[in-house]
Amino acid sequence: MNVALRAAALLTMLPLIMAGCGTPAAPQPPSLKLPEPVVDLRAIRSGDQVNLTWTMPKRTTDNVILKGPQSAHVCRRVETGPCESAADLHFLPEAPAHFDDHLPVPLTSGPPKLMAYIVELRNPAGHNAGPSNPAWTAAGAAPPQVDRLSATPQDEGILLRWQAAGGKELIRIHRTLVPKVGAPKPSAAGGSPSPQQQTLELSGNDQGEALDRDAALDHTYQYSVQRVVELTLEGHPVEVSSAPSDIVTVDARDVFPPRTPTAVQAIADPQARAIDLSWAPNTEPDLAGYIVYRRDLASSGPSVRVSPPGETAPSFRDASALYGHRYAYSVSAVDRDGNESPRSAETEESLPQQQQ
Repeated sequence: MNVALRAAALLTMLPLIMAGCGTPAAPQPPSLKLPEPVVDLRAIRSGDQVNLTWTMPKRTTDNVILKGPQSAHVCRRVETGPCESAADLHFLPEAPAHFDDHLPVPLTSGPPKLMAYIVELRNPAGHNAGPSNPAWTAAGAAPPQVDRLSATPQDEGILLRWQAAGGKELIRIHRTLVPKVGAPKPSAAGGSPSPQQQTLELSGNDQGEALDRDAALDHTYQYSVQRVVELTLEGHPVEVSSAPSDIVTVDARDVFPPRTPTAVQAIADPQARAIDLSWAPNTEPDLAGYIVYRRDLASSGPSVRVSPPGETAPSFRDASALYGHRYAYSVSAVDRDGNESPRSAETEESLPQQQQ
């Protein structure tokens, strides 16, 4: 091959050779392994301790996935003082994190003082990408703990009582539904699950009692109560709660009968050879039905049940009445637990002989 042909062949192959060679990428700096700062730090003061919660980040500041436990430094600052170390902890990436700071004695007495918590997430070299958001609370004396808490089922709900303090603190009631072993999860109206934990609040003077009307009978609940003081310190709204009261458990079995039916009326229908009864309907949500009693005034015998099981309508036709007999009727209401109300006042009616 002559020189000209060789040169042409090399020029033809040159793009292929160049295409087969990877162009080297720009060198990347090594990751500093700095976790992203915490952005959802929250502090709740309860008695002589502060509960801190936050979410650990997933990535570093240069978008590298974090692996293994990460170092978290917690500090506490009172008013304009330095942020003093409270704890050094370790949590996995993306994990919910929490820490209970048991306050030193000087911070649990006296007037309220603004207090802030900060969390710094540090890399293996001890460096961090910046502090978390400050979580504000208060040092100083907490409200007195609620004593002598009791819970008693009533027809209208569960009555809670405790030793009143006479102050104007907010009363916060924590209620937990205790699930029955092997029972399906309870549902509220409409088919949505009932919450297992709820918080109820009362404002005004501490009267030492509250009626939980939302508690359902035939369930078991646990209650604890706290007193809460709401404050604004240096423009920051904070609250200080007492330590939770002792937990009380109540088995709210339904032993309460429905209300007695009223406005019972009896009207004879000689043509149908029956006496028709009606009354005002009961409105209890757990109503199962009614029982109709009849007493023959011509005898000294007691009232006997004449309605069949499962009578749910507020009316009844007594087709077993006899011509020429006068009867006294009364009605009771029954709930799903079998609790029967007292019987209504009697109403009298007779079935006259039909004219031929």
